[in-house]
Amino acid sequence: MISLKARLIRTLLRIYTYPKRKKFASLSRSVRLPRSEYVPPKNYTLTVRNYGGVRTEILSPESASGGAVLQFHGGGHTVPLNDMYRKAAERIARFCDCDVYGMDYTTGNNLVYPSLHDECFAAYSEMTRSALGDGNFVAIGDSFGANLLLCTCLRAARDGIMLPRAIVCVSPFADMAASGDSYRYNCHKDPLYAMPKRYDFDENEKRIRRISPYCNGHPLDDPYMSAAYADLGGFPDMLIMCGGLETSLSDAHMLYAHARAASVNVRLHVFDGMWHDFMYMFLKLKESRVAWREISAFISSHLSKRK
Repeated sequence: MISLKARLIRTLLRIYTYPKRKKFASLSRSVRLPRSEYVPPKNYTLTVRNYGGVRTEILSPESASGGAVLQFHGGGHTVPLNDMYRKAAERIARFCDCDVYGMDYTTGNNLVYPSLHDECFAAYSEMTRSALGDGNFVAIGDSFGANLLLCTCLRAARDGIMLPRAIVCVSPFADMAASGDSYRYNCHKDPLYAMPKRYDFDENEKRIRRISPYCNGHPLDDPYMSAAYADLGGFPDMLIMCGGLETSLSDAHMLYAHARAASVNVRLHVFDGMWHDFMYMFLKLKESRVAWREISAFISSHLSKRK
């Protein structure tokens, strides 16, 4: 059973998102988060560099003992790097004593495939030739950021470019076809994306299985756009984490199944009663603390540290 605070926040989220949900509107395209100048915490430094044409924020704790985490932020193709992801980066940097590289790739309503995928691959390719050239890094992505991470790694594997030592996918949007059964059984449960209970699934199936305009008519089962259909052979250890109420929960299960079929060492943790990206949105929730402890332990176990 989830905590009382999580239940309260879940109820408030249902109320807050209702005007969008009743119109089947995309939250990432509807909600605008303010962009403000970021000031890192005391004893941390922030460096901004460009890799492959992509602005990248590097957060470094003074206590860093080696290794790095490469962060692919979510938010569909419309939400830029923002303070929610910077707070997550702070947590990773603190818990894992490492640098965090946050890619601030181009976002916008009019972008179509493969623009973001190309940007991320270009940045990744340059990083692995320079800043991350020693291979001592782990990559993490959430939501559409997990899609970008996975597809970047598929292209890297294809081209003989080094992969991260491990991969963390949080609430992965890995099936751009939105084909899974969870869109049906969670169609009234997801506090962020569910339709109101008065709406029938069969009558509104296409609207609840939202196909992003980013796809732009591209085949939805192309593994370089939907990693849930990919052969993940040769991939490093993976941790997949999500909430049990997500309409896109099936994406995580599909990704897990494909990783298992490819003999990847993979772990899936579904938090019953929780929603998409809950650990990013509400860092202080009991469930979020549990999630970040697991993520941090997984990352730390794959990074080499200076003695």
